[in-house]
Amino acid sequence: MEALVAVVEQQSLSGAARALGVSVAYISRQLKGLEKRLGSQLIKRTTRQLMVTDSGELYYRHARALLDGLEQAEDAVSTLEGRLQGRLRITASTAFGERYVAPAVMRFLTLYPELKIDLILSNANLDLVADGIDLAIRLGNLEDSSHIAHKLAPRRLYICASPGYLSKAGVPDSLDDLKQHSCLLGTLGHWQGRRGPIHLDARLKMNSGELLLHAALDGLGLVQLPDYYVMDHFKAGTLVEVLPHMRPKDSAVWALHQARLEQTPRVARFVEYLSAYLKDKLPKSRR
Repeated sequence: MEALVAVVEQQSLSGAARALGVSVAYISRQLKGLEKRLGSQLIKRTTRQLMVTDSGELYYRHARALLDGLEQAEDAVSTLEGRLQGRLRITASTAFGERYVAPAVMRFLTLYPELKIDLILSNANLDLVADGIDLAIRLGNLEDSSHIAHKLAPRRLYICASPGYLSKAGVPDSLDDLKQHSCLLGTLGHWQGRRGPIHLDARLKMNSGELLLHAALDGLGLVQLPDYYVMDHFKAGTLVEVLPHMRPKDSAVWALHQARLEQTPRVARFVEYLSAYLKDKLPKSRR
């Protein structure tokens, strides 16, 4: 049963084997045995892909519900006794994960010694189903999906630069002024404005907010970064906000998980814990 569920969710025998920590040959034997016992083909195998048959989809839905129910029953008993157990797979972006999620995970584990956590830091948005992720910490505006999203904290973007850069290049007052400035861009390839994206001819593009911060501090140009990167530098005077009237609407830090995990205690408890942790640790935005 677990083999079929893993194959459907991972969309390959090798992915299912990795998820369950077994060999591909074991997964294949389990599938063949299950199909023989049921007298029905559940998975169509070709050289390029696997296709779930109608029987396979029906079996998967019932098997997934049974496994979820068993997991929830075990979690409920553990929670009743004040314990959390099992494994929780969490993903977050690299810089935010290192600054905030990883420290929260470490503190959380000290509270629940029977719990195991896999923390995967990546700037790519991993697929919750295909990559076996229980909880994704996402930043900014979310795309529509069938997943459940919990708002953990507000998030605000600022355009800023070092005082040294502004003394040489001047302070921009309008969108047109940006054409005369060196602008630094991240993975989006544009800045976010109050009325939509701001497209720029960037002097430097990098896929790391941490590196963009250091580039701005070194006087390489204007940058747009979220509050948790820049607020301490505003207070210290090492960065100066410009174009405050062009700030986009506030977004948020989100915890995202599959709907079937909504009642899973270890997911719910960590979301609650991380929300309180971020409220205490994130710098307060300016108005």
